[in-house]
Amino acid sequence: MKERITRSSKDRMIAGVCGGLGEHFGIDSTWIRLAFIFVSPFSYFLTILVYAICVFSFPEKRNIQQTDFDEPYNPYVRINKKNRKINKKGDKV
Repeated sequence: MKERITRSSKDRMIAGVCGGLGEHFGIDSTWIRLAFIFVSPFSYFLTILVYAICVFSFPEKRNIQQTDFDEPYNPYVRINKKNRKINKKGDKV
């Protein structure tokens, strides 16, 4: 399955739509920005409406640590893992 188009969190000028399109299609986002600017007057500025729709329909690509979503979040598991590491080193808890 192909990846979804997302808004870029790194390569952005306004909302990251052109950066996300560039990442998805493997081209420089500058060309996509220039295409938006060039086509805008000829399309009666509908590209601005398309851009606004893309802002709300494309999810933002976030650089967060991947977590396991199959299991419910339990903060005590994280605390217990830290305690086990301390106990393995021989330090007192």
